[in-house]
Amino acid sequence: MAVPIDLLNNSEPSSDEDFSDSEISYSLKDESSEINSARETETNPSEEEDEFWVRYPYLKSIIGTIVAQQGLVPEDNAYERGKLLGDEDAKELNEEVKALFLMELEIFRKKCELLSSFISKVFSGK
Repeated sequence: MAVPIDLLNNSEPSSDEDFSDSEISYSLKDESSEINSARETETNPSEEEDEFWVRYPYLKSIIGTIVAQQGLVPEDNAYERGKLLGDEDAKELNEEVKALFLMELEIFRKKCELLSSFISKVFSGK
């Protein structure tokens, strides 16, 4: 059974005249300038942040996967502290993490070969 909308509204019906004397003014221009200024302040730090982490993607990855997920420090703090390393230390650590990832890939490849060998031997009947 449908209920008329007028019955759902507990307040008195109002007209546009009730709001015409209101002191609140609204301007789309004001809102758009506020949004643009907020975006400008937000994008400046993130551009610098992105530039740092673009140079050191392996370091960023290990910070995100190991440090933050283990709960040692909050993720945002870990990234902020990581930027404080400086380029020389960050570059060195990035290379070490890259080498570690390559070793992990090699181990994964060997595990896959071992699994393939196991499956072929099990299903070949030998």
